[in-house]
Amino acid sequence: MIIMILCSPTPWSMIKGVLLAKIYNDLPCLKGEEEFLGLFSYTAAYEADTFTLPELVKTASHKNIQASWLLGAPGKTLTSYIRANLRYCSPDQAAIIFAAIEQALHLGYSYSFNGLDDISQIFLRRYRAVYHEVHRMTGFIRFHPTPEGGLAAKPQLFHRTADLILRQFAPRYPDTSLALVLADHALVLSNGNFTSAPPEKFLPYIENDQFTPTWEKYYQSQYIASRKNISLAQRVIPKKYWDWLEEGRLLASAAKK
Repeated sequence: MIIMILCSPTPWSMIKGVLLAKIYNDLPCLKGEEEFLGLFSYTAAYEADTFTLPELVKTASHKNIQASWLLGAPGKTLTSYIRANLRYCSPDQAAIIFAAIEQALHLGYSYSFNGLDDISQIFLRRYRAVYHEVHRMTGFIRFHPTPEGGLAAKPQLFHRTADLILRQFAPRYPDTSLALVLADHALVLSNGNFTSAPPEKFLPYIENDQFTPTWEKYYQSQYIASRKNISLAQRVIPKKYWDWLEEGRLLASAAKK
């Protein structure tokens, strides 16, 4: 009989899902994805969220699966890596996370945390990519004032990092409503709480900003054609942002000359 191991898209639930899969010699999957995997409703199922981690660690030990480290600091480190990977946008997101957890249980967490093979390298690289995006956006984003006294911007994001970015900006703009316009909605942070709003509420103030020509003039005044170094500039402002930032468009134009 096929046993279906179901878990939620959260760090501890996915860890418990992999533990259950190793205990019952099966594969974990996220809730809602079982139909895509060809699993049927009459298949027996275990839900990871109904188990506690200590009881799974104890059961695993009877099958010679050493997982007690999950209850300590290494377990918390693993959850931080998983949390970032859950924000990384990729079709194989869940597969990489499950494989990385299984690897850590099979070969030891030190092996995985040090990126000693392809799976762990991808896992760590995605963790870094998510937080690099947050770091870059705190320097690249320029907010536009709204009539209500708030600030709005339309960032170019490749991962699900909008809430992290807004929290980074919050101390810089206390008592101010901050909004990031995304593909299908605007994420708003106000008084420590997140809400969603229609993008149309903020787009006019972003698209008709009177300061855009000023930024372009400023960067043109700083550009020295005789000292052009596109490779260095690309390390500071990656090419994927050139069509979004005013200075990026200037770099794109200079690179063609």
